[in-house]
Amino acid sequence: MKKQIFGSITGIVILAVLFAGCGSSTGNSSSPTQMHFVNIVKLTGVAWFNRMDVGLQTFSKQSGIKADQVGPTQATAEGQIALVQELIPQKPTVIGIDPNNQQAVEGVLGQAKSAGIIVVSQEAPYLNNTNFDLEAFSNASYGSSMMDTLAQCMGGQGQYAFMVGSLTASSHMQWAQAAQSEAQQKYPGITRVTAPVESNEDANVAYQKTKALLAKYPNIKGFIGSAATDVIGIARAVTEMGLAGKVCIAGTSLPSLAGSYIKSGTIYKIFLWDPAMAGQATMNAAQLLAQGKQVKAGTNLHVPGYTNIQPCGNGMTSHCFVGNAELQIGKDNLSSYSF
Repeated sequence: MKKQIFGSITGIVILAVLFAGCGSSTGNSSSPTQMHFVNIVKLTGVAWFNRMDVGLQTFSKQSGIKADQVGPTQATAEGQIALVQELIPQKPTVIGIDPNNQQAVEGVLGQAKSAGIIVVSQEAPYLNNTNFDLEAFSNASYGSSMMDTLAQCMGGQGQYAFMVGSLTASSHMQWAQAAQSEAQQKYPGITRVTAPVESNEDANVAYQKTKALLAKYPNIKGFIGSAATDVIGIARAVTEMGLAGKVCIAGTSLPSLAGSYIKSGTIYKIFLWDPAMAGQATMNAAQLLAQGKQVKAGTNLHVPGYTNIQPCGNGMTSHCFVGNAELQIGKDNLSSYSF
């Protein structure tokens, strides 16, 4: 099989340098050895998506399908668009994407589909130009759970701030809205000091913005972070300001990132889904589509948390499906998780 090497793209790291020209131009060959799946993540070089690549490689080993993961070095839609444009002439069977901005990638993903490439996505419940989107859980439920936990830590009273990786990350914004709605309905003594604050998926940005928020709103008693690195930056700032244990911190992260802060009590609890399981489940769904099979309500993707996926509903696209893969980790169960 002829090997082709991508041209260089400024600011983009391609994790797998050699991409095989694969399968037919329509991307629907049913032979695993003729397939090639490529997953485009929000950002390379971070623990969350490194963990997702573990799931892709497990999928590849089990299925016999070549699977690569690529992504931009900064969490931008422009970087992802450039990668899709590079991939289209290569005609992989499947392009997977976890978009930084759903609306921004619609056009280029439409081009990929027109070229006969199957498109699958994660965290993109409103994306139209995808054949299948997988959500780990109900975003509304996830956001509500984060608020319930923060309220428990805060004693049901006080001010809080909510941090998102990007203001265009729909899942993060849905969590923020759900958390605020939960507070308004159940915890009238809890108020958000300002609109969601953007971290750019960068712990250093989260750190700087936490310090600025605490300087402006010194009575803040809690923070919720959406990106996996948010709570790390928040915890660092809180610790340096002598507020560890006095300001509650909860949000999305990984045990490998947040473990030391959980042990010290600086972070109260983290929420997550295993990126490896999500990546593997999405690729399993993509394989079904590539083989001409249907993914529908009740489909078993043979990965924990995704054995009985259901339509997302609630105005989301008809090709959006949700699993039951939410995890919550605190001091009591931290030792049970190694990733």
